[in-house]
Amino acid sequence: MIINTNSTSFDSVLLLSLWSYHHINIIITIFCLSFLLSFLFFFSLQFTLRRISPDPTESENTSSSGSAAEAHSPQKKYDVFINFRGEDTRNTLVSHLLSALENEGIEIYSDYLLDRGDAVWPALASAIEASHISILVFSPNYASSKWCLEELVKIMECRREHGQVVLPLFYEIDPSDVRKQRGSFEGAFAKHVRAVYNNESNEETLRKWRNALREAANISGWDFQSRLHRDDAHFVKNIVIDVLQKLYQRYPNELKDVVGIEKTLEHVELLLESVPKVGIWGMGGIGKTTIARALFAKHFPQYDSVCFLENIRENSEKNGLESLSHRLLSELLKVEGPFSNVGSAFIRKRLKSKKVLIVLDDVDGHDQLQRLCGQLGDLGEDSKLVITTRNKHLLNRRVDKICEVKEWSYEESKKLFILHAFSEGPLQEGYADLLDKAIQYAGGIPLALKILGLHLCNRSPAFWESTLSKLKEYPDEDIVKVLKVSYDGLHRLEKKIFLDIAFFFNLKRKNDVIRILDAFGFYATTGIQILEDKALISIGYNDEILMHDLLIDMGLDIVAKECEENPGRRSRLRGKDVYDVLENNKGTDTVEGIILDLSEIRGLHLHLSADTFNKLSKLRFIQFYEPSGERCDVVYNEITLNSFPDKTRYFQWDRYPFKSFPSKFCPESLVEFHMPHSNVEQLWQGMQDLVNLEFIDLRECKQLLELPDFSRATKLKWAYLSGCESLRSIHPSLLSMDSLTTLLLDGCRELKSLKTRKHFKSLQQFNVDHCSSLLEFSLSSDLIERLDLSTTGVEVLHSTIGRSRNLGWLNLEGLRLKKVPDELSLLTSLKELRISNCGQAINKQKLHVICDGTLPSLQILHLKDCRMLSELPDNISSLSSLLELSLKGSSVKRLPASMKNLNELEILSLEGCRKLQSLPELPPFIKEFNADNCTSLAKVSTLKPFSTQMKGKHKYISFKNGTKLSESSLLSIMEDIEYTMLSAAFHNVEVRCFGLATHSYNYNTVKACFPEKSVQKSSPWRTRGSSINIELPNEPFQLLGFVYCVVLSPSRGMKQHGAHTHIQCECFRENGEKLGYTSKWHYKAIEEELDSDHVFLWYDPFHSDIVIGQCERNVCFNFSLTDESGELDGLVRIKECGVRLIWSSESEFHNFLRSLDLKNIDKVKLGIKLGLALDMDRGNWINSRKLFFALDNEEELEESLKLNLESRHRVILTAIETETNNT
Repeated sequence: MIINTNSTSFDSVLLLSLWSYHHINIIITIFCLSFLLSFLFFFSLQFTLRRISPDPTESENTSSSGSAAEAHSPQKKYDVFINFRGEDTRNTLVSHLLSALENEGIEIYSDYLLDRGDAVWPALASAIEASHISILVFSPNYASSKWCLEELVKIMECRREHGQVVLPLFYEIDPSDVRKQRGSFEGAFAKHVRAVYNNESNEETLRKWRNALREAANISGWDFQSRLHRDDAHFVKNIVIDVLQKLYQRYPNELKDVVGIEKTLEHVELLLESVPKVGIWGMGGIGKTTIARALFAKHFPQYDSVCFLENIRENSEKNGLESLSHRLLSELLKVEGPFSNVGSAFIRKRLKSKKVLIVLDDVDGHDQLQRLCGQLGDLGEDSKLVITTRNKHLLNRRVDKICEVKEWSYEESKKLFILHAFSEGPLQEGYADLLDKAIQYAGGIPLALKILGLHLCNRSPAFWESTLSKLKEYPDEDIVKVLKVSYDGLHRLEKKIFLDIAFFFNLKRKNDVIRILDAFGFYATTGIQILEDKALISIGYNDEILMHDLLIDMGLDIVAKECEENPGRRSRLRGKDVYDVLENNKGTDTVEGIILDLSEIRGLHLHLSADTFNKLSKLRFIQFYEPSGERCDVVYNEITLNSFPDKTRYFQWDRYPFKSFPSKFCPESLVEFHMPHSNVEQLWQGMQDLVNLEFIDLRECKQLLELPDFSRATKLKWAYLSGCESLRSIHPSLLSMDSLTTLLLDGCRELKSLKTRKHFKSLQQFNVDHCSSLLEFSLSSDLIERLDLSTTGVEVLHSTIGRSRNLGWLNLEGLRLKKVPDELSLLTSLKELRISNCGQAINKQKLHVICDGTLPSLQILHLKDCRMLSELPDNISSLSSLLELSLKGSSVKRLPASMKNLNELEILSLEGCRKLQSLPELPPFIKEFNADNCTSLAKVSTLKPFSTQMKGKHKYISFKNGTKLSESSLLSIMEDIEYTMLSAAFHNVEVRCFGLATHSYNYNTVKACFPEKSVQKSSPWRTRGSSINIELPNEPFQLLGFVYCVVLSPSRGMKQHGAHTHIQCECFRENGEKLGYTSKWHYKAIEEELDSDHVFLWYDPFHSDIVIGQCERNVCFNFSLTDESGELDGLVRIKECGVRLIWSSESEFHNFLRSLDLKNIDKVKLGIKLGLALDMDRGNWINSRKLFFALDNEEELEESLKLNLESRHRVILTAIETETNNT
């Protein structure tokens, strides 16, 4: 602590010195000199002070953030610095305060610590910075001392920049006089004002003094005039208590060596910036208290009053809530009780007027929050409340936001563990693998990392290995002790649920677990929510229940301690304990559940006794399972089991070895029954009372011959019968259940008929894939969304299909249907219909009925290989939502003119339509058009609409092996394709102007293939061979891109290369250096044989941009045909190649606009917009950008923009009309 006892101004010292002279003339002379010296000294002092205390605005500019200032906070050397006016308080309050503080061992800075010859102010400033707390003693004559005021300015600066704690004391003066500079402070400042008259720099000093006084007086402190303080001694006692509390908080031992909490701490801080009350929630040992302590230690200096009530759960049990309540109010109000009327209006009023920080740590009961928070009332505007708890539910309506503390990452865990396990330095050799095992065991729980690290500290690798092995069987008691607190607070049913999850249900879907636990009578919805609130479980992204490994170990340990010597007397068994109990027939009626991973006993013999399960009479859960994808060949002895326990509710035995179920088993309690891959031929005789059965899984039971009567299974929802290859029929009772939601029959190869008159209301999932013997099908449901009959033998599809109104996907491909029911037109929700290769069932008339305006949602229609379909009906255009139409391999001869009205159509496949003779005008939005192997196609109307709608389209056009196409048609095709590529390039300018990185998905690409004819071979931009040299313009903006061309000769043997064949283009500088990446085009036509020379064209804007951006004058483009193994030398010949430059010239632009299949007014609108984009691409941003956005947003135009727009309109319209008139 520093004590400034200077109470004599410079002026008074000077006047005393003047009286030593006896002559009046000398006095006058010296008086003048003294005035001059006073002025010079004061100016010098201000200059020095300004250098020591920089202007706050300069500080802001040089400090990046508050956190940065804290990071550079000076090293603390002293506990307390006292700022006071000596003549007022030296012999009264301050002397008592000094003595009391020294008696408590508090480090105090005094004047006598200054070395002789030191400049006083720098030493004082350094002492202030090096102190944890500054005490301001305001007294009547305080403001008359310039030293006191300068110290005050420095103290407040340290408070703002370094978080220094400031404690104001008001001794015989009203705090409002200090705040408003009234009374004696007003007179003192009047003298200061006269002393600095007409001196701007000194006026700035006065301003700082006044601001510092106002700021300090607004800090909550101690007022001697308050009735709470009887005399100086009592006043000092309370101050010392307050100082000690603040110093204890300033030296938090618990925060020593803390690592890994930075992100969570920052998250809590962000929450507190927006709301006043925050909860910190997480499992035991996760670090909630550590985070709260770090938060408190970092921010408490900013508050008038603070209180950290630690370990409320334990302390309330030991000392009661009354003690905690008294401590909370005492620390916040800074007075000792008693508080007879807790929660009184007066107490609440006082707290609301303060800026307080409260941390309630480890709360575990509503009564605790009711008592502690209820007495606080509504806190002040800037006050903050933080609550840490393991029980999320307690925070409801108590806090505004909750921060969940989660497990640490591997790197964070590693830092903390090494800190405790290797106290003398970094990770030592020979411990790397053991370190990973230890961190994995701790599972990101800080408490476990710390305890385990300390336990293994300075131990040998052998000790580590032994300890980690032991922990697999016997969890660390210190860790369990902390984690078990939450378990001990559970209701007995919740404890059962916790143990069941630890043993059986971790990583299982929440709804499935609730269903099973409810069958046990555990009220699982409530129980699981409570476990989640208490951070004993969490719910994953896929709605699965997740329990931390340490909590699972704790659960296993709790059950193991039920009977450590005899596992057969424990409530739950798993793993080898199950094997030992069954093998030795040591089961008892204590056991409630068993779970065995069969891979753990792979290859072993499991000898069962006839009465093995009779002894386990209370067994409610049985699960013998194979891990997914594994086959575990466990060998069982041949025996007939007497029965299974009648209380069994969940039964699972993968690869059940016996041919039948025990005849004495009563399945009345059974809720879920799983026996996949079993040898069973028959479940049980006759009708059983299956009143609770909800789930039956008999997948891949290849010997199963028949199903039992399920008439009484009124709750059955799921029936998994996939792969039951010997099953010939389905018991009628199964097809008459209102409760059934899922019926899987895929792979039931012997199943011949599936008929029911019942219309299901609940059936959602149904599957008969690969039921190859299934001939007749009649089943409908309101909820079925997907039906695939493509791999069945169905010949009769009943009209009941039309009742499945929610059906969205129907696949009838390959069926030899005698008739397609007209009722398909009733499927108003249908989005995809596949009726390809259905023999004689589909023709123009049948399709007319299906398309008769009743399928408004249909998006995909496949009519492949329909040999009886020679024409499409005109009403095909009524499929207004159609995106994809495939007529591949059909007998279609012509397409109706109404096709062009399918405005949503994007994919049209006519591949292999060998009878197709002509093409009408096609829809404009098509992205993929395939007319490969249309060997009768001679005439193509036009492809111009393809170039009209481009934005975000990747066009693909193919006429491979179109041998009968006329030369005029081919010329028209080539011209329309080139205009489509031109359109893509001009449309891409707009995308490029507004950020390619963000909008690259809107970049247009075009690929095309068609036969080569002699009339096409005059193209000036093509050359023979596989490479071509091109001279590029000086200015890159003159080019928009390139069209790449390759002519391939007929080839044989291409099919052997399959789907991995592609054409590629590479660009090189003159020196042979490659430019950019390789432009590749995988094209299906390459994989098949070509009947003649074919032209392959493509426009790759990404590759074009890279090449143009290099600003090279002379480049070489090299083309090749490759597969995964490299270039295909000899198999195919690149006959010609070429590169067409797409110019951004005005003439090219106008030619493009004229080519569009649009009205002139629409051409002008598009031309103006793309023209503006071209201007921006060339660097003319200002006016073009303004006009572009104004047009895009239909804004009112400025006069200058109107003139610009009119000019553009005239130019484009003239260019279009001129060409039209010439034509």
